[in-house]
Amino acid sequence: MQTQCDSDDALIARFLGSRYVGRRYLRYAELESLGLVDNRGSLKNWMDAGAFPRGIRIPGRNGKTLVWAAIEVAQHIAQRVAERDPVFPDVGAPVRERPSDSDGPLAADRNEAALCPYPTRET
Repeated sequence: MQTQCDSDDALIARFLGSRYVGRRYLRYAELESLGLVDNRGSLKNWMDAGAFPRGIRIPGRNGKTLVWAAIEVAQHIAQRVAERDPVFPDVGAPVRERPSDSDGPLAADRNEAALCPYPTRET
C-alpha cells in the first residue's frame, strides 16, 4: 500500500527530478535551476496572480528566507501538463489535420516563374 509520502515523492521525482526526492522545500535558486522562473519580479507577479504557488517565509540568519513547498510546485506542474495534454481526448471529436502544403510557395505543382515574385533578367 502506497502512503501519502510515497505518492508525494513519486510526483516530485516525476516533475522535478529524483534529485529533489525527500526535499520538502525549494529555494529560489532551485526553481531557477529547474527552469521554472527567470527572475524574481516575474515570480512575484505570478504568485500575486495565483499562477504559481505562494512562497513560505521562514526566519534565517540574514532575515526571512522565501521557500516553496516542493509538493505544491510539483502539483502545479502536473496540473499545467494535464491542462495541456489531456490523457484521453473526447471520442468522436474531430481530429485537426495539418494544413496542406499544396497552396504553399514551395508546392511541387507550381512552375518556377510563380516561385519568384521578382522579374528575372534575361541575358
